Amino acid sequence: MKQALALLSGGLDSAVALGWAIHRGFRVHPITFHYHRRPRREVEATRALARWAGGERLREVDLPFLREVEDVPPRELRNPALRRSPPGYIPGRNLLFYSIALHYASLLGARTIVGAHHRGDRQTFPDAHPGFFQGLNRLAQRHELGHIRVETPLIHLTKTQIIRRGRSLGVPLGLTWSCYEDRPAPCNRCPSCRERAEAFHRLGWEDPTPRTRTIKRK
Repeated sequence: MKQALALLSGGLDSAVALGWAIHRGFRVHPITFHYHRRPRREVEATRALARWAGGERLREVDLPFLREVEDVPPRELRNPALRRSPPGYIPGRNLLFYSIALHYASLLGARTIVGAHHRGDRQTFPDAHPGFFQGLNRLAQRHELGHIRVETPLIHLTKTQIIRRGRSLGVPLGLTWSCYEDRPAPCNRCPSCRERAEAFHRLGWEDPTPRTRTIKRK
């Protein structure tokens, strides 16, 4: 059976990309990366999706030095261009993530690495553009033993299209977590929460992930 290493974050996009890989008949090896202040609920969602996928165990890689720009102490942020970064941006994140994925794919004999970047990502983050992955593939094929390729099946899709694709693939979207915040329920204010809510609203579908949490009073 053909093997694929799938980057899994716990959000809608990576869940649907995971479903795409399973639907394509890959034996999927999920991998996730823990960086500074990663939301606990996001980690829980990642593990739940990996259990749903079955088969191979989830590889969890700790990268505590990776920080979003807004989490970098002012004395360490000496590049003025980074002060204009979009929310959630981590300098060099995707280059590092895919380099590590390439390492594990080589060990496993997997010829495919699956990433979940979509059309909105490439308009916001400089390292999520199709050209970035084209260059990464050229580099990998030139310098690695064996043929390994990064696939980004959602790169031309909007968030609405991704949700529709996920439902058609039977992906448990209710297990996913999109909020930037580490809290019991989504904040419904951060860019990721708003984008998610707008996409479900345009489809006329209810978001299967609970948006609020009932607190029992003593």
